Amino acid sequence: METNYREINYRGQQVHVLQHLSESNSQFEKKLEYIRKMEKKEVDWREASRLSKIWFCIKYKSCRYQPEVY
Repeated sequence: METNYREINYRGQQVHVLQHLSESNSQFEKKLEYIRKMEKKEVDWREASRLSKIWFCIKYKSCRYQPEVY
């Protein structure tokens, strides 16, 4: 299984962001934009990574979550 990691600078530290096989390049770029918004709000990396996964599933895979998540 192929994986594509991109290294970005997030709040002064180098982190790896995984592009899943199901993500197109444009979807991945949108996810990076979302992560940058989290960086501006000074969200911890682990939380930003978790939220970006949830955001991707809601936006592109039409997943539904409990109201507390929204």
